[in-house]
Amino acid sequence: MRIAWFFPAMTSLLVAQQNIPVGAPIQRVRLHPDEAWVTRVARVKLPGAGTHRVLLESLPPGLRVEDLQVSAKGPAGMRLGDLSVANEPRVVTETPEWKKLEADREALRAKRDAMESEGEASQQELTFLKGLQATHDKELSARMAYSVPSAEGILTLSMVIQRRTAELLTGERTRKRDLEKLAREEARLDAELRKRASERRTAPSRVLVELTTAREGSAEVELSYRTRQARWKPLYEARLAEDRKKLDLLLFAAITQTTGESWEGVRLEISNARPSLSLSVPEYTEGQDVDWMKERPRPRLQTKRGGALMREEARMNVQVYAPAPAPMEAEDAAVEATESGASTIEEASGLAATFLVDGYKDVPSDGEPHRFKVLSKDLAPVFSVFTAPRLDPTAFLMAKFAIPGQIPLFPGAPVVRFSGTQRLGEAPLELPAAGQSFSLGFGPYKALRVNFRKVDHKLETVGAFTKERQWILRDRIEVANEGAEALEVVVQDRILKPISDEVKITLGQDFTPGWTEPVPGVRAWTLKLGTREQKTLELPLSVRAPKDGVVTGME
Repeated sequence: MRIAWFFPAMTSLLVAQQNIPVGAPIQRVRLHPDEAWVTRVARVKLPGAGTHRVLLESLPPGLRVEDLQVSAKGPAGMRLGDLSVANEPRVVTETPEWKKLEADREALRAKRDAMESEGEASQQELTFLKGLQATHDKELSARMAYSVPSAEGILTLSMVIQRRTAELLTGERTRKRDLEKLAREEARLDAELRKRASERRTAPSRVLVELTTAREGSAEVELSYRTRQARWKPLYEARLAEDRKKLDLLLFAAITQTTGESWEGVRLEISNARPSLSLSVPEYTEGQDVDWMKERPRPRLQTKRGGALMREEARMNVQVYAPAPAPMEAEDAAVEATESGASTIEEASGLAATFLVDGYKDVPSDGEPHRFKVLSKDLAPVFSVFTAPRLDPTAFLMAKFAIPGQIPLFPGAPVVRFSGTQRLGEAPLELPAAGQSFSLGFGPYKALRVNFRKVDHKLETVGAFTKERQWILRDRIEVANEGAEALEVVVQDRILKPISDEVKITLGQDFTPGWTEPVPGVRAWTLKLGTREQKTLELPLSVRAPKDGVVTGME
């Protein structure tokens, strides 16, 4: 009885000690803005009770334990045990197709090298012929000063040089076209090799997963690993119906991957979450001291690179500068430049969202972007015409609508606009200010004519005792609806606001009323224009400042 019990136990133990190699094809991929998680699923037959080690081979090289997530399901009571990852011995596997592509590429490179060498030799010969022609002409000029040379010899040499030069130039043009063809063919082969990169692995990784079960049965092991060689970027399309009653907003994912694995027939998940982002919460650890000093330190000049406008630059500030009593020290004139790296995707919402792309998709490992539709939203916009004539005397058709809730919005992502089937152009996505409706521009609206004029700009000295300078500015905006339908027109202009007590700005009595300030520093009028109707906005104002100093901000 003891022997009968001993041998089955030893057999079970020996079976449990062996690795069970299984295949694990890629089933789905979750794309993030700066990385991706690839999920493989393996199905294995567990021969009996005990602890079994399931071996997943031919995985991407360089995997680490912290890059792995494993789950398993199988017979009742099955438990997931230890996990280990290692690299197989350095091996290189190449298919016949891969070897042929590499041979074709090397042949192209050899041919290109030969043609480039031939071109260099031709250039040297051309240089020699030009020098020979110049020397011949110089010697001929010297001879003609004393005697008349033989015409036959001159013509023969000149014809030989010209004929050979023409042959070399013709060959150079032909060689240039052939080199362009070779470059295109080499680029095609490189792209094909990138697609087949998964066929050539160096030191692939392998993962061992321990499963403990009380009885035999089938189990399913799901392995997910992280790769930073894949990511996605958002792209939008805004399609306006020809009758302008419906607007379709579509979100696409441009997926790029160079993992060396070809994703074929996989489910794609698109997420705006950043798993590598730190989740540390800022908090106060102590109070803040308030200090006093006799003199206020001079502020340092700060700049921002990349053309980013600060919020204060949304309005025109008028300021007067008095002459400095003493030159600035070098330390006070220092410029502090700040530059922040641009993120791949700037999230419109702080919460993470994941979307499943319909169907099964193929994404080759070629480094090229592949576009897939993620979501679409039907909108019923309200149309108006927008113009800021001081900046650009052009009217633009604007579609306004409430911010859609079912589709994520990524500011800065390109939005391609269509009217029917016609592509109008593209512009980056901009989020509206709080309380404002969302809007998209659809190009110039030619039925509205806009004109901006500087009617009167003059400078005078005022004041009986304290002399001051006063600028009288009178601008005029004219809008005319030349179309066959009534329009709502939004006209914007900048607001002059003083940031110095020495500057005083006064609006004229006939300044056109009815304006609002939707954005700090921006004045806006909403006009109703019927067919063939015209309206004029008068913008008179005066600016007063001390006689001395420099006034800026009235441009």
